[in-house]
Amino acid sequence: MFNLHEQLIKLQENEVEIHTDFSFDGIDSSISKRTINGLTDKLVVSGDSINDDSVFGTLMCFARDLASVDPKLVARGLDMLVTGFENEIKQAASAMATAGSDPTQHAEALDRYAFLFQWIVERGESTASQSHTAAAAAAAASQAKGRKRRTNATASGSSSGTSIAEVATGWKSKILDLYIVLQQLLQMPLGRIWNSVPERDTFVGVFTRLAHKAMEAPAYAKDADLQAALFNSL
Repeated sequence: MFNLHEQLIKLQENEVEIHTDFSFDGIDSSISKRTINGLTDKLVVSGDSINDDSVFGTLMCFARDLASVDPKLVARGLDMLVTGFENEIKQAASAMATAGSDPTQHAEALDRYAFLFQWIVERGESTASQSHTAAAAAAAASQAKGRKRRTNATASGSSSGTSIAEVATGWKSKILDLYIVLQQLLQMPLGRIWNSVPERDTFVGVFTRLAHKAMEAPAYAKDADLQAALFNSL
């Protein structure tokens, strides 16, 4: 049984266990693309395919190895998750409207999506920021050749982080899609999906934290539609 709270703690402590030998690191872009397309096909058919150990394990590899994935495929991977998430929400809504169905059976799949969104979005932002800082430091070091070390240190320390939205084409639009889809779920009686208030709050908290960070990021600040979607989810 997947426990979102426990897995978020493991993620924070870098102790997430992935039971698969697959890796996006070091493989050809065409293989990455084929793998993402294969996962997308499964999530399009059924959002709860994420409960399959093989599917979920490969998705966690995507999150873990995000820095090694072709930037052109990063937004596609996020789109894959948004598609599956939307399908799972529709399945949960259908269960609520069908006599004899149990909506709580969809809680685990939704928790898995939340976990992956947390990992992928934060990993993406962290990777972009670190890459930009490293590049800025290298450029500053090159320009400072022959100058005093103090000048070089000042130049390196002044670099600002770059958002994944400025690196991966289409990323921002997928974040918008995510929060538009999320609003559909938030309008539903969540107590019928999560019997436990703490479990429900853990799920919602993932998207609340991500929304707050996005609203404060310069890369997202000028997008009125995105800002509105983020605000409406809070």
